[in-house]
Amino acid sequence: MAIDGKKIIHAVMEGSRIRESKGIIPLFGVYLSVFSVHYYNLLSFDFERRLGPDRKEEAASLLVEAAQECGYATFQGIRNSFEWAELVAPMIETREDQIDGFLAVAVAFGWGQLTMTELVPGEKMVIEADETYEATGFLERFGTAQTGKCYMLRGVAGAFMDLLYGQDYPDGCFTFQAEEPYCRAKGDGHCAFVARKKPSD
Repeated sequence: MAIDGKKIIHAVMEGSRIRESKGIIPLFGVYLSVFSVHYYNLLSFDFERRLGPDRKEEAASLLVEAAQECGYATFQGIRNSFEWAELVAPMIETREDQIDGFLAVAVAFGWGQLTMTELVPGEKMVIEADETYEATGFLERFGTAQTGKCYMLRGVAGAFMDLLYGQDYPDGCFTFQAEEPYCRAKGDGHCAFVARKKPSD
C-alpha cells in the first residue's frame, strides 16, 4: 500500500482543532502550536541581518542547524506516536515510505507543497516545493535574494535522512546535510533541497 498523503493531511487537520487552554495542540506525540509565519520570518531574517554581511554564511548555517535538530526531534516523536502507529504505519511497506509519511505531515503543518523527486537510500534525497513561506516572506520584504532562504525546510530535509539512515535516535542528528540549489527567493521557479550524507571525518 502506498502512503495516502491526503488521508494523513486530513487527520492532522482534524486533530489540529483540539486545543488546550494555551493554544497548544497535542497531536502525533508532540506539542504543536499555531505560529505566525510572518513572525518566524521576521526573527530569522532579522537574525541574519544583525550578524551582518560578513557573517551571512554563519547565520545561514546556524538557522539550518537549529531547524535540523528541531526537525529530528519532532519527527522522531511523530513516528513514535499513537497516531502514526494507527494511521501511517499500516501504509508503510518499505523503510523509505516513512519519508512520504513525514512529507504528508509537513504539508498538513503548512510548510508547503512538498514532493520527494529523488532518493538514493542512505546517500541522497531531493525534495522540491512550489511555494514555501520563507521564500515568499523574503521576497515580500526584501526582494530577490542572492542565496536560498528556506532555512527551516533545508534543515528538515537533513533531519529526515538522519532519522532513516543515521545512527539510532538521538545519535544520528547531523549525519546528513542539505543544500538549497534552487529557491524562489532567488528567482527560481521552485525551491529544492538536496540532502547528502556528510563526508566521514
